Amino acid sequence: MARGRKATTVKKKINMLLYGEPFTGKSTFASQAAYMHNEDGSPMRILYIDCESGSIDNYLDDMENNGVDLNNIFIVYTQSLGEILDYINKIKNNEDFYELDSEGNETEDIVLDADGKPFRADIIIVDGVTVAHQAAQQGLLEFSKKRARVRADSKGLVGDEKLVAIEGSSLETRDWGNISYKGSNLCLSLLSTGIHSIITCREKDETIPVKDSEGKITNVPTGKKIPAGFKGLDYNMHTVIRFFRNEDDEVCAYVEKDRTNIHPKETLVDPQLLDWQVLIDSSVGKTNFVLNNDLATAVDTEQKIYSAEVMSNASKSLSKSDVEKMANVDEDVSDDVSRAKELQDQIKAVINKLSPVAKKEMKAKLEADGLPTAFNKVTDPEMLNKILEVVSA
Repeated sequence: MARGRKATTVKKKINMLLYGEPFTGKSTFASQAAYMHNEDGSPMRILYIDCESGSIDNYLDDMENNGVDLNNIFIVYTQSLGEILDYINKIKNNEDFYELDSEGNETEDIVLDADGKPFRADIIIVDGVTVAHQAAQQGLLEFSKKRARVRADSKGLVGDEKLVAIEGSSLETRDWGNISYKGSNLCLSLLSTGIHSIITCREKDETIPVKDSEGKITNVPTGKKIPAGFKGLDYNMHTVIRFFRNEDDEVCAYVEKDRTNIHPKETLVDPQLLDWQVLIDSSVGKTNFVLNNDLATAVDTEQKIYSAEVMSNASKSLSKSDVEKMANVDEDVSDDVSRAKELQDQIKAVINKLSPVAKKEMKAKLEADGLPTAFNKVTDPEMLNKILEVVSA
């Protein structure tokens, strides 16, 4: 749904895309957020999502030696875009974070910050989204193989013919569109959290399709480097910086775009994230405005508009009773979604009041009754009612 406001000055947020080859200083630059402070002078609390399996670990000793309280940094290791979006949603919904066990399952222990309060991130850093892109692409490729298997079975293929059909399957146009959507949704979801955000990725050569004299099309490099992974990442981020090393092996950064105007269109030697601290300091006393228009929300809005259009057109050719039936189906779906959200909130409220021991017992009861413990992913109101009965007992 569209949002509007009168034109007043608002708090500005760091929203950066950093890209470049490995070992060009992207993670080092991003990790400097640990030395920054909020408008009120409090230290920045960081949710660091590490897709590169250990990119931040090398900096923790230096941070601690330089006075950083590491309790203000919560690190999550994942290459799953779905899990990254789950954590972004936790921030948007002002949810508690829970410690993870060795298998990645949430425990009953709430993550606390350096002040002993439930951890609330001031900045989210997603380090290495190229890896998340590769995982998303491979996931869709495996789905494509399943799709090819179904088609092969429907055609009655067997033996080598079936094997070739399955293993030779590739991503279809709609799959590439799905991946592009995921990347755009990631950027817009970060903006909708209302906190600072930084994502890093690798780089690749930009290419353009060129047709030769025989009509064969090949991709030819333009000589320009672009972010590797999800297409169009740079369009949705406020500041885009390419990292590289010069002939003296110094870390450099070319600021391709910077809507904050801290470093517009310039090359920096030994770049420092702390240069953008002035952006935060200048926001003192300004209005906080959070734009919640991520792509998932926009898609939902478009579906409702499209449904309304279909209903309007249908009313011209269908009987009144048929139109009423279609309207009732749409209302039932909407009611189920609203009811599911309401039940999830009720379950969460009950669980938040339980002690760690009671939470553990409650989880065991759910598992014993064959009910899911990850209730926030359940959308069936009937199932949620059963979960609510167990947790409320």
